[in-house]
Amino acid sequence: MAAAPAYRRVPLSDDTSAATSRSRPERLIDKLYAILWIVAALLVGKWTNFIPVLMSDDRVIKPLLYAAASCIGINSVFLGYLSFYLPRVKGITDSSAWDVYCPRVVPAMTLFGVISSILLLRATWPVWGFLAPLILAIESFGCLFTLHFVPWF
Repeated sequence: MAAAPAYRRVPLSDDTSAATSRSRPERLIDKLYAILWIVAALLVGKWTNFIPVLMSDDRVIKPLLYAAASCIGINSVFLGYLSFYLPRVKGITDSSAWDVYCPRVVPAMTLFGVISSILLLRATWPVWGFLAPLILAIESFGCLFTLHFVPWF
């Protein structure tokens, strides 16, 4: 089986359907990578007792954990606004219109994402030490790649 090409030619026209269409093996490879990240996150979560440690370990700095969870919650609200409210209620389906309609949402999401990452890292540092960034990165990638299996209508 030949490896998927790492380079894809840039289209010469504005027709994006040809640029975004992918072959079936490329889509399967993407799904396989997603499954591998999810399995890695599950294994690391089981090995570190991730959820019980976050919920009940006294070494976790709880105010920082709650602040990180609040930032993640704010990001979730912004994501719902961009993904569901604007397309379904306002009829804005093109993401390039976000810069005109709500120009501060994406920078705010970036800021809250960085802040939540730093706070979560600092909150769990007493538990896992130098492994905390690696553990949190694997868990984050596992959560992110679960979106590969959410159906889009």
